[in-house]
Amino acid sequence: MNAQSTNDEAAEWAVRLDGEPLSAEEQRALEAWLASAPGHRGALVRARAVWAAVGAAQPAASGPAPPVHAPTARGRGISALRAAAAALAAVAVLALGYRALELRGTGYETGVGEVRRIALEDGSAITLNSNSAARVRYGQDARRLTLVRGEGLFEVAKDPARPFIVSTGGVAVRAVGTAFVVRALTDAVTVTVTEGVVEVTRPEQAPRRVAAHQRAEIRAHREVTVRTEEADEASRQLSWRDGVLSFSGESLAEAVREVNRYSHRQIEVADPGLAARPVIGIFRAGDADAFAQATAAALGAETRLDGDVIRLVPPAGR
Repeated sequence: MNAQSTNDEAAEWAVRLDGEPLSAEEQRALEAWLASAPGHRGALVRARAVWAAVGAAQPAASGPAPPVHAPTARGRGISALRAAAAALAAVAVLALGYRALELRGTGYETGVGEVRRIALEDGSAITLNSNSAARVRYGQDARRLTLVRGEGLFEVAKDPARPFIVSTGGVAVRAVGTAFVVRALTDAVTVTVTEGVVEVTRPEQAPRRVAAHQRAEIRAHREVTVRTEEADEASRQLSWRDGVLSFSGESLAEAVREVNRYSHRQIEVADPGLAARPVIGIFRAGDADAFAQATAAALGAETRLDGDVIRLVPPAGR
């Protein structure tokens, strides 16, 4: 294997190590790669040092990299040979840095209230929900995506040679050809499969298979739980794709948390009794005012506007 191939592989491992925790399979692959050649360990150390310096930076404007010039020798300055060696080293580090940035992948995001569908190069697609972000990085052995925040629907084109892996919060979801939703919450990750089968993995736990019309919930320090859902329930949970939110008995507190994801105007419910009341209905995503007014009428509550905050309160005198 030539030095360029070694540098490329080292750069890819450096980026992987900077992202989500490696799965057990990936850890074994890394250890095997390190042991396969004497120079691999040193190449990885150099790659991680370069990535630490440039990985968080934005790529430079497109176009050829500027030439690297050796400094002019002064007095007992470095010899021409050392200057050439320094220049070659700088070019190698620069190339490795650009390779690392390339491996970092392409990022996509949505603003509050925005839903966006992104077609990927292999025929797969991502639909990002409100205020969500994802990073996509395709390699020869796998299609890797990171859900940075929020929620995404992943529709996967079949490619048995390159599994499709979505990572978020220490959880990896692996598929070949299927459709599933991953949602990153503050205290949990949920995976809902609408078509096919996926494998959910996390460090130090056995993988769990999740099939169509099933939902997995992953919380810290707990086993992965999987439950079956009716087909119409899974469709209802995806109503955000059409710009609407559907509730079928969720508590007002739960419904408000969902509505608030789509609007800069926020709703607050301080009364515990009111917050526990069930909500049923279909509402336009992003229209917090209409939700608050309709919910207040249905639950016998009142709305009070305080700047960009709508407070739902029990009726006066209660």
